[in-house]
Amino acid sequence: MKPWITERVMREMPAMPRLVALMLLSSAILGSALPAAAMERTQSFDLQPGWNAIYLEVEPADVSPDTVFAGLPVASVWTWIGSDSAVQFIQDPADGLSDRAGWLGWFPRPRPESILTNLSAIYANRAYLIHLEGAAPVSFSVTGEPRVRDRGWITDSFNLVGFYVNPALPSTFGDYLAASPAHTGQPIYRLGTNGIWSLVASPFSERIQSGAAYWVYTDGPSDYPGPLEIDLPQGTDLAFGGSLSRLRLSLINRGAATSVTVRQVNGSDVPLTLFRFDTDTGEQSWPELPEVYSVAFGPGEEVQLELGVRRSELTSALAEGILEITNGQGFRRFVSVSAAAVLPSVVSQSRAGNQRSGAARLGGLAPAATAGLEGLWIGAVRVTGVSEAQNGSLVPTSTGSNFGFKVLIHVDSAGQLRLLKEVIQMWQEGTMVTDPATGDLVVETPGYFVLLTDDSLIPNFDGASSRDGQPVGIRESTAAYDFDGNEQLMDGNFSLGGTVTTTLLLPSEFPTNPFRHKFHPDHDNKDLRFVEFSPEAYEVTRRMTFEFASTEPFDREVPEWGSELMGGTYRETLSGLHRNDIAVEGTFLLRRASARALLNE
Repeated sequence: MKPWITERVMREMPAMPRLVALMLLSSAILGSALPAAAMERTQSFDLQPGWNAIYLEVEPADVSPDTVFAGLPVASVWTWIGSDSAVQFIQDPADGLSDRAGWLGWFPRPRPESILTNLSAIYANRAYLIHLEGAAPVSFSVTGEPRVRDRGWITDSFNLVGFYVNPALPSTFGDYLAASPAHTGQPIYRLGTNGIWSLVASPFSERIQSGAAYWVYTDGPSDYPGPLEIDLPQGTDLAFGGSLSRLRLSLINRGAATSVTVRQVNGSDVPLTLFRFDTDTGEQSWPELPEVYSVAFGPGEEVQLELGVRRSELTSALAEGILEITNGQGFRRFVSVSAAAVLPSVVSQSRAGNQRSGAARLGGLAPAATAGLEGLWIGAVRVTGVSEAQNGSLVPTSTGSNFGFKVLIHVDSAGQLRLLKEVIQMWQEGTMVTDPATGDLVVETPGYFVLLTDDSLIPNFDGASSRDGQPVGIRESTAAYDFDGNEQLMDGNFSLGGTVTTTLLLPSEFPTNPFRHKFHPDHDNKDLRFVEFSPEAYEVTRRMTFEFASTEPFDREVPEWGSELMGGTYRETLSGLHRNDIAVEGTFLLRRASARALLNE
């Protein structure tokens, strides 16, 4: 068994929880704003002259209709936004939509009708009617990012919707809707090549066309998402951002027993792992997510896939990809996934609910620190062995019970290491200027968090959190060691497999020297007249060594290892406490609490 900190200790060790919470918040903000590349898919349509009904499954980067439909001979584009009231079925769109409630339309310039445009954006998971001019078919493609959003059905009404089906093996209407009482046996209309909506006469034999939109009647209330429900608790995609290491993907079988397959597509370069729990042995592990992963589902069953990103294996500042999810019975849907290198713990204050309102006006992000292991690391050392000094041995023997202490280490962008006794997080206000075009105040320099070890700098900044309505800093400290000042330089390589060392000196006169006693005549470092300096307290030296393990200690390959979580073997030699040196051995585990590479900026 490896001499490592137990899993319970890892959970309980101090890890600057408020800073970590802010990093998680920053990920929620940053993740949704990451640029898309490998997360994009292209959806293609063959538009016929006249009316076309399409269902868009991807969201373009530029949602403006002017951009999406640029160069197409389009007369108009329509979408039904739905309402709480039922819609009356319109068999022929040519009868006119502009005077009917619930419709938004777009007309390209310079058509005179363009002044009536009230459709300003094209979104994923929405149906559109496109009126194409001319006499020849036109190929139309939209490139964008898949988005997972819940569908809202209007009760006792026709709904203009599309379905998520595999074009290679599409489901029938009857099979797709079989598990929904509100839709079973209800009328469904499809748009014909003549531009007229016609009834789907045989729903259990007619197959759904991928990318097509249909009128489907809903009898009573319904939240039916399809035969497979995909739940992303933190948004419309799996965005790990720069600080989240784990996200949950929930799959709920709303249909018959089946096998669901999750496949990585689009050349995904996100190093994903999958949490596994062995019910027989109780062991946990995080193996690599296979390129194709399948799991059996019974009716009504839910499977939660806890996915992790092994950020230490990222080969670029941003990794992207797409997961294809199918059920083998005609259902198919895509989920975007992305992960970035660790970002500084700098978040938009407008999103941080318990932060200063003054900072909330500014928001934004400070420039990111250099990618790597920069930042503030907080963790715990657990001493498991101490040598028997009375025997002159330097071989640690097992302690009766383990004891621990807290450590704080900062790594700057140049790789310089510092052992800290105390650090305070504060907030640097940004600046705002007036936009000459609109007259509105806009952010000129974004605000950001800072890390301070010099208390004299505190008045230069604002509080990072709020206590009793007052802005205050977030302070982390340790009483486990002492030295002159608040920073102690360290030597070595802060990396997997590296070694970091430092030597702490407690001189005879140092206030926390364990032998010094200010009011005891035998330990006050004074002569017999209590006037002149006479060393009576022994000088104490602590030589601390942190040996970083190359692999994760629990053989579970947790996704945070090597990027937000580091650890290894701790060794220390104490001189001066005893006539013989004392050797100490144990383990340590560090968690990155902030990726800010600067101190006292």
